[in-house]
Amino acid sequence: MSTPTAVSEEGRALISHHEGSRLTAYLCPANKVTIGKGHVIVPSWDYQLFRLQRSVLIDIVNECVRMRRITQEAVVFLRLSPQQVDDLLAADLRQIALFITSTHQGIALTQAMFDALASLIFNIGQGNYAPSTLRKKLLNGDIKGAAAEFDRWVFATVKGQKQKLPGLITRRAAERALFERR
Repeated sequence: MSTPTAVSEEGRALISHHEGSRLTAYLCPANKVTIGKGHVIVPSWDYQLFRLQRSVLIDIVNECVRMRRITQEAVVFLRLSPQQVDDLLAADLRQIALFITSTHQGIALTQAMFDALASLIFNIGQGNYAPSTLRKKLLNGDIKGAAAEFDRWVFATVKGQKQKLPGLITRRAAERALFERR
């Protein structure tokens, strides 16, 4: 069995379901300026998407974060078409797939496991996943232990406090079920 190298339609559907889709910018519960299907706006990468100067996008994003709300300027400038939303998700998923294949070399993953990891990593970020116990267990061949680790990723920092979020509990249960389906 060869390890997959791309997120399947089932994986994409799981991520889309839990992220939703918005054509305008919004703040996620962790106070990150987000758009489309869970794409966190990174001004140094995304300024061309909005046809803005990098410094302008930096200012808009920083002001939204500081104010803990989407500003009028963000409402005006941070918009996408439905096609742009789909294209952005496809690009994000290609990048996540590259990350998974590069950080799990020699590990036999099924498509279901790959998709579950993609959904988790899409949500928590590569920097949080790379040193995680889940990844360490997976690399050590402890599939059952790795599956159990999904349940630990249900907290987000909201207004400076770690909180267990119902949406994350539901999402992690779906990801774990997919991962365990193997």
